[in-house]
Amino acid sequence: MHRTSRLRTTLLALTAAAAVAMTVATPASAAPASTHRATSATSATATNVGPVVVYLTGMGGGPANIAGAAAVNHFVQQAAELGFSNSQCRITDGPLLQHVTGNYYNAMVKGTCSGDPASSPPTRSLNRLIGPNGEHISTVWNVPPGYRVEGSLGHLYTSPREGTVPLYHCVVRKDNFLSGDVNCEGQTYVTRLGWMYPGQPSDVGTLPLMRCMVGSHREFFESNQANCEGQASGGQLGWIFTG
Repeated sequence: MHRTSRLRTTLLALTAAAAVAMTVATPASAAPASTHRATSATSATATNVGPVVVYLTGMGGGPANIAGAAAVNHFVQQAAELGFSNSQCRITDGPLLQHVTGNYYNAMVKGTCSGDPASSPPTRSLNRLIGPNGEHISTVWNVPPGYRVEGSLGHLYTSPREGTVPLYHCVVRKDNFLSGDVNCEGQTYVTRLGWMYPGQPSDVGTLPLMRCMVGSHREFFESNQANCEGQASGGQLGWIFTG
């Protein structure tokens, strides 16, 4: 409670100095690769493990001052739920106010939390999300506005275990995909998600984690089914813990 209060105070101070004009804090798209195949992950050392960077959006409504504070509070709540400390998070854009009617406004702030969370559970669920146009994101972090959870693909460890390798969230042409390559196979890095098994362990319950593609634009999604739910396969990423 005290940590959340201090974080709220810090972010409110930052927000007061932020410009009302706002740009979307999402990673830029990279040039597409000619062919995407799931890259086999190899054991990683501390020197080549990519960082955690989580992009959060806070929303609020009411009179202008209340709406802005509510958006900051929503940002703070999400950061605290993910285990980040006050020093790890900052608001980068907003509050952006949108007039609705009378003295009622919708407000939005955007920001980031960086580094491994100050407190974490042993595992986090890798959830497959679907957006308003049917696009997919698989993540252990927050659910962006407009997306909903389709289901869990299993659990990723929040710290390395024997025989595990890191898994990353990457972007190409605004399409999200996962990779065991810290360089995202030449595309845009977003964040580290957690740790999985590159090969099937004999003493731990796991499911395959497949890279799949659907539609004429070959939009990426992840699946536990070897046949990619009847869609095109981009190869197996590894094995994900089932608990």
